[in-house]
Amino acid sequence: MRVRIRFVALALLLAMVALPVRSRAQDSSKGVKVAVTGLRNNKGQLVCSLWPGPEGFPRDDSHIIRHVTAPIKNVGGECVFPGAFAAGDYAVTLFHDEDSSGKFKSNMIGYPLEGYGFSNNVVPKFSAPTFDQCKFHYDGSGWKQISVKMIYR
Repeated sequence: MRVRIRFVALALLLAMVALPVRSRAQDSSKGVKVAVTGLRNNKGQLVCSLWPGPEGFPRDDSHIIRHVTAPIKNVGGECVFPGAFAAGDYAVTLFHDEDSSGKFKSNMIGYPLEGYGFSNNVVPKFSAPTFDQCKFHYDGSGWKQISVKMIYR
């Protein structure tokens, strides 16, 4: 059990501490919006990452398309990834950065100390989820809206 928790926490840590990725000019008429619910308080910020495919997911942050932070209000928030994305499958990883450190916190054995989540509301069991478990399809036009509920352990 400890190995599983440590593995999931490490995978999330590596995936979520990405520095913001520079992007092309953003088109504000389309993109991906992620409504986040179930936060345990209004402290800190949301940290969200958008993944374009299975390569590196969820550990290698060099494959992230965009990384954003968002404020928390009324124990919820919204991460917005504006821009012209090609039609295709994407996934989102996120965490509740309660102390605004920009880093996902876990204890000495790897047990998560901050909330986290994945698109499709995947709840990890024995290891970090796969891209296929978390993916959603974006048709390349307008706004794709998804919802993610926070997980706290």
